Amino acid sequence: TMLKRLLLLLCLTGHVFAKEPPDVECLVVHLKYVHCSWNKQGTPEVNYTFYGWFCPSYLSENNINTGCNQPYGSRFNSFYTRLVHENQSSKEKEHYLKEKVKLNPPTNLTVHYGSDSNLWLSWTQISQISSNCVESEVRYRINNRNWASSRVSIGKQNYCLNLPSHSSLYELQVRSRIGYACGLSEFWSDWTEPVVWGSNNSTDPNKMNSSMSVWTPVLSVVGAFILIVLVMMLLHNERIRIIFIPVVPKPSPNLQNIEVSKGLNYNERPCPVREYCHVRQSDSESSDCSTCSATTDQTDCSVFIPVNESDLSTPCSSSISQF
Repeated sequence: TMLKRLLLLLCLTGHVFAKEPPDVECLVVHLKYVHCSWNKQGTPEVNYTFYGWFCPSYLSENNINTGCNQPYGSRFNSFYTRLVHENQSSKEKEHYLKEKVKLNPPTNLTVHYGSDSNLWLSWTQISQISSNCVESEVRYRINNRNWASSRVSIGKQNYCLNLPSHSSLYELQVRSRIGYACGLSEFWSDWTEPVVWGSNNSTDPNKMNSSMSVWTPVLSVVGAFILIVLVMMLLHNERIRIIFIPVVPKPSPNLQNIEVSKGLNYNERPCPVREYCHVRQSDSESSDCSTCSATTDQTDCSVFIPVNESDLSTPCSSSISQF
């Protein structure tokens, strides 16, 4: 009796501690083949035998089978799988493939600026079903900011972005899936590689323009200050000479006996010169001059040229002081 109880306990505990096979997930890839895998929770420790329709090729990691690709039948029929380990433990599962379709990303992405001043993105969706069964989603971003997404109606393979800015950089991507009209799929395709349009600058041109507008007056003030400093330094180091050259009066043709010193030095202070009239003796009473002599302000003057008696008949004569 004790032995039977012990054997029963070992059987129960052995069944409890027996490792359950992993779960199997199946996906219809672009309506071409069915991909089933059992490594969602990690690579299993032992190899399992997969039973579906049949498995022509296994997928493996570290020599352990982790999946199987098999031909595609119909996604509207139920699909049964069984995973077995050494004929001891097995796990069966029914799959509804209608909602398990994952399309390949769209191809032939092109972007151009239209005559309506809008940005047009177009693509091609290659699949074995009508394009009226495929819905798409577009996402774009401007100057490396956050992505913005927009759904595209079923059957359409183009998207319009209104009034783009030529000074900004636009990146656009597309993904697609089976739409409601043909049995909505849970899975979107992967995003396409981005297509780019607009300015090729890595920074925002608007920010650059605004920053330049802020720095322009500052740079102008700094430049003017530097120019003033340079001019002041130049004036400080350079000796400026201002030489005043007095105007020499044009001698009268009647003026005689005028002698000009050859050693005329124009750096000396100018000496004033003034003319005077010789008054006859008979007119002395009505004249302001009481004598026939000439007076000259000889301040800082070194030479005085007298008037000869033979020139008395000349109405006016000049007295010139040398300076």
